[in-house]
Amino acid sequence: MIRIMFVDDDVDVLEAMRRTMRPMRHEWSMEFVSSGFEALERLAKTPADVIVTDMCMPGMDGWQLLAEVKALYPQTVRLVLSGHADPGAIMRLVGTAHQYIAKPGETATLKAAIAQTQLLKRLLSSDRLAALVGSVGTLPSCPRAFQEISTCLRQPNASAADAARIIGRDAAMTANLMKLVNSAFFGSRRPILSVERALAYLGLDTVAALALGHSLFQNGGSSPPCGVNLESLWKHSLQTAMAARAIALVEKLPTARVEEAFLAGMLHDIGRVVYATRSTPSPGQPAGSNEDTVEQVDRHHAEVGAYLLGLWGFPSHVAAAVALHHTPMLRADSGLDLTVLIHIADRLSHAHDAKSLGAAELGIEPGLLEDLELSNHLPQWWAALAVLDSEQDAA
Repeated sequence: MIRIMFVDDDVDVLEAMRRTMRPMRHEWSMEFVSSGFEALERLAKTPADVIVTDMCMPGMDGWQLLAEVKALYPQTVRLVLSGHADPGAIMRLVGTAHQYIAKPGETATLKAAIAQTQLLKRLLSSDRLAALVGSVGTLPSCPRAFQEISTCLRQPNASAADAARIIGRDAAMTANLMKLVNSAFFGSRRPILSVERALAYLGLDTVAALALGHSLFQNGGSSPPCGVNLESLWKHSLQTAMAARAIALVEKLPTARVEEAFLAGMLHDIGRVVYATRSTPSPGQPAGSNEDTVEQVDRHHAEVGAYLLGLWGFPSHVAAAVALHHTPMLRADSGLDLTVLIHIADRLSHAHDAKSLGAAELGIEPGLLEDLELSNHLPQWWAALAVLDSEQDAA
């Protein structure tokens, strides 16, 4: 049974929350406290799986509480449930809260958020990985991309198209921006799944303020740990995203599916970026140890990436595509779904210069194309990628 702590200084709100959540008492062990200080005292005795806090509280506000929880209990899922909408305060939550959920009237959203994070947590092979993901605030970008976006956003005549072109080529910046634009604070009624739409919705001034004033984007530096090369990762993620979009277009999928394919392609290796945030040993790991070897990153990056996206509130099918992009036959869906698209695009991208390899040589999961009756579509996909390459060369 998972343990959830609710924190709000308004006793009436706490009591209403207790009544609302009563049907979940057989699945959740719940505790209701009225201050951040009391929450930390109780967490010291028994850590929680999830903490849900109000934003504006006397003595210790929600941001301060979650910053403490992040440092002391990184494996705890950190959610904000608040009607407080001061932009300055909200921006402080960018690196501390996993999700911001508006109140009142969003009980179903809260339940769904908690359920999704716990479902995805089952993917993780150890508590150490949960702590690794939980310690992430914002993800580090490729140094070149970070410099480009910083320069762009400082220009008085910068355009949204210029910013979108830079952000859309970097997996970390894309993930950070998508997390923010889809939070309840910004009030989007439908999920926004493209960088261009995110910038149009938020406005370039807001993105510039977030990036330059609140560290929405971070420089990954020149030597990330664990053998993660952010420049190479940036190139492979972009190639995979473009391949996924090209395949979706060849197969005449709806526009929304095409956008999802590009986004999931950009994010399919985001777990590798999580490892690049590591500069200190995880809790319980001796200083100087090198537990996160290249082999460990290769083995666990898919589950780590999917769990992070689940924590950040990305749609479940996007998280699933990231989790299973090496093993699509384990998916629950059928047909040419997002998981299959990303698996195929990833394999094509890894063999980008080959141009004519068959499914077996590419490493596409055996029997997958045959089951989907897509075996004869591979030449069309290669042809679509060749067109993309020629267009890029011309540009």
